[in-house]
Amino acid sequence: MPTAIEVIKAEHRALNSVLFALHVISRKALRAGGKPDFPWLRTLIEYVDRFSERLHHPKEELYLFRVLERRTPELGRSIARLRREHAADAGHSIRMREALANWERGDPKAGPLFVHVASDFARFNWRHMRREEREILPAAEAVFTDADWRQIDQAFAANRDPLASSETRQECEAALRLLQPRQA
Repeated sequence: MPTAIEVIKAEHRALNSVLFALHVISRKALRAGGKPDFPWLRTLIEYVDRFSERLHHPKEELYLFRVLERRTPELGRSIARLRREHAADAGHSIRMREALANWERGDPKAGPLFVHVASDFARFNWRHMRREEREILPAAEAVFTDADWRQIDQAFAANRDPLASSETRQECEAALRLLQPRQA
């Protein structure tokens, strides 16, 4: 299996973990009638923005989708859909940030809204990643050349997603803490 596929799948697992944490932490706080750890939730959203939207998706589009479209035109509609879904992620992040900020300010409607948006975002991304792993990655394995894989492997190896390479809960937490703003 090419290295890029391993990296993509590891990044998908890391994103799934973060999305699950957003969902569980916010839902648990809402059910308990308390407040969640707002800085931690912001850190999780920052991870989604930093690694998924700024590194992972652009490289999928540039190195994976572009080559795959040229080699397998019949996947054009699927790839176009995946690109639209990548673009939609930014809107989900904005809505999550806004709902979280309103929740933190004490808006009684914001907590349920945040839980809804976080859950919707998680489901949206789970379906998206499943499509990529079941349709796009197998097609790439079938049609990409060794030269294609060398270029793609090199691009994805440069992502250096600290969460994707974490193996324990402690490593995950340490990786995410790196994203938290430093206290003065």
